[in-house]
Amino acid sequence: MSNPESNLQNGKQNKNAPAQHFWWRLLRAWIAAVLLSVIGYAALVWAGLAYPPIALFGVLTQALGVPAVFQFLHKLLGLGQDAKLLAFSGVAVLWLGGLSLLGAVSVPWAAAGMLALLCIVGLGSLGWWLPLLYGLVFWALLEGVNRLLTFGPGGERLQGVTTPTDTARRLTTLGLAAGGAVVAGGGLSALLKQGSADTTAAAPVPGQPLPFGVTPVEQFYYVSKNLEAFDPRLSAEKWSLTVSGLVQTPKTYRLADLKQFAPVTSERTLSCISNPVGGPLISNGIWGGFRLTDLLRDVGIQKEARFVLWKAADGYTESLPLGEALDPENLLITQLNGEALNAKHGFPLRVLIPGRYGMKQPRWITNITLSAEDQPGYWVKRDWSKAARVELMSRIDQPPEIDPVVKAGRQTFIRGVAFFSQPITKVEVSTDGEKTWREAELVRPRSIYAWTPWQLAWTPEAGQYTLAVRAYSGDTVQKKADKDALPEGATGYHRFEVKVS
Repeated sequence: MSNPESNLQNGKQNKNAPAQHFWWRLLRAWIAAVLLSVIGYAALVWAGLAYPPIALFGVLTQALGVPAVFQFLHKLLGLGQDAKLLAFSGVAVLWLGGLSLLGAVSVPWAAAGMLALLCIVGLGSLGWWLPLLYGLVFWALLEGVNRLLTFGPGGERLQGVTTPTDTARRLTTLGLAAGGAVVAGGGLSALLKQGSADTTAAAPVPGQPLPFGVTPVEQFYYVSKNLEAFDPRLSAEKWSLTVSGLVQTPKTYRLADLKQFAPVTSERTLSCISNPVGGPLISNGIWGGFRLTDLLRDVGIQKEARFVLWKAADGYTESLPLGEALDPENLLITQLNGEALNAKHGFPLRVLIPGRYGMKQPRWITNITLSAEDQPGYWVKRDWSKAARVELMSRIDQPPEIDPVVKAGRQTFIRGVAFFSQPITKVEVSTDGEKTWREAELVRPRSIYAWTPWQLAWTPEAGQYTLAVRAYSGDTVQKKADKDALPEGATGYHRFEVKVS
């Protein structure tokens, strides 16, 4: 005879079994998702294969990159990479969580097929064969994990007694799932830890101090569309530059081939279009490379060509009308401050165009195409400035805006920099809330494309002062109206309060 109490217990087990079954499937799918992500990242690092989470990150930043959203994030999170870190954290949750749920609610072959289809349709930049490959690998991982960790001969036992083998597998599942969480969390944490005139200049001598006004490489501002950990890390031996399109002789250059072009050294200031008034996203360096016109002369230009299109190793694109590209002051750069470009600043080759914001001057260049038609650049597609011409700006660096220390009755100096696409002719400083202005002393720059340092002697009495600065370039006067940096570049006077005691 059956035991009523035993039957009742078995009935409760049967009722709860489907929910328990789902959670064990979800844990196994989580393990497979983490393994797939680790394998994919290894393929990115060692073989250069595209990584779906990065493509998903690009789709998300497509929405975040429009000026209205980006300005809000700048105000909320500041100028650093915090907005990108937040976005990539969301990507990690969507990617791992989505794969886990997909693997839990579907049989392995269906989950794999759905993953491939979603990547093909939603992440078109991956093509078709890579999503299929990811789908096959995910299928294999799901099958392997399920066979290794399934409890009992037909899955979790819905009736009966759990065997010691089942218990061991449950413990193994929990351990691997926890290990996967540690791997995912640790990996994400590591990633999160990681913006014609005579312009010749003497190249800096290695080991010698840099000239006054030149920004050391380690202090040079850095902005990227990527999370820094996903910036290209290009090999000098494997890198090449392909020049094609409406040229007479398409060519591919290795790094050593670029030495055939006459070297040029030029001191220039580079500024990010995202830089706010008084902001830090501007630096001055001594750049080394060669003229774009020399490269174009080497391949020849067909008469139908109207635009130069750039493409970088990270998928970044930009363009320039051919008439503007033929300006001999446009350079292709291989060095900064006397040393080879580092990975952050575009190794092995980047573009440098005078009078434009950094978004117009891509790094990690791999392709140059001459075309009869223009193609909007990466940020232009997101409604940022197409021309990206720099605004006339000035900034106060001394005393610092944050926690200034000024002693009453002692002579000090108000110092800063001014910058524009044309020479700075005058800088004025106000210490009384813009009621009166005094002309500052200019430190004449070594290049018309470098910023102009300035200073004004000041001996204040005790009290509260409002400092402000404005610059002039011939008949061009710095705009007083405050305007957000995006999408055309910030305008307004740099001003702040200083307490003298």
